[in-house]
Amino acid sequence: MALISGLCIGFAAAHAQDTGDRDDSDDRDAEAADQDRIIVTARRRDEDLQDVPISVTALSGEKLADFGAQDITFLNRVVPNATIETSRGTNNTLTAFIRGVGQQDPVAGFEAGVGIYIDDVYLNRPQGALLEVYDVERIEVLRGPQGTLYGRNTIGGAVKYVTKRLGNEPSLSIQGSYGSYDQADLIVSAETPIGDTLAIGASAATFNRDGFGKNRNLGEDNYNK
Repeated sequence: MALISGLCIGFAAAHAQDTGDRDDSDDRDAEAADQDRIIVTARRRDEDLQDVPISVTALSGEKLADFGAQDITFLNRVVPNATIETSRGTNNTLTAFIRGVGQQDPVAGFEAGVGIYIDDVYLNRPQGALLEVYDVERIEVLRGPQGTLYGRNTIGGAVKYVTKRLGNEPSLSIQGSYGSYDQADLIVSAETPIGDTLAIGASAATFNRDGFGKNRNLGEDNYNK
């Protein structure tokens, strides 16, 4: 009788330990799933990327940093059906095509076929639309016509650049790099909360590089910045 009681107690303890381990494992799985979730605003509201019924590629700021992305032309490497590149021999004019639809020659007076947005603010000209990647929450690429929610100039699709939200703690970030052709980049970001519901932040960046040749008319380097 004592032996049977001992076996029962041992089985109950083992069962309780197994249940506790399973609960801990479930908690870890749920936490990992939350970290893997990507919230997008492709339909003008916050949604899980897996629940959005349109073709969207979303890259978080952390993922872009891991890839070493410097500007949005990096999307060429990871986004299917998209061509996003510099044009007209400049370093700030953008040509964007999605599924073969876009603007062949980014002249200032022409309208684009792919919309570029910063925090849902439309950039109506390709000049100056080649955005550097810093202080970014995520970048979304919407493939296919988006006229219902985004209006004109999105017949090919849209690229949404979403800046990082301000945090609840004061922070200061300084990033610098140096590379070929005397490329020197410096990014400084700072933020601090003001009370419980308000925060203020600012970023400043400088990107400089010698060109690849000489412009005989201007006496400057070509493709410098």
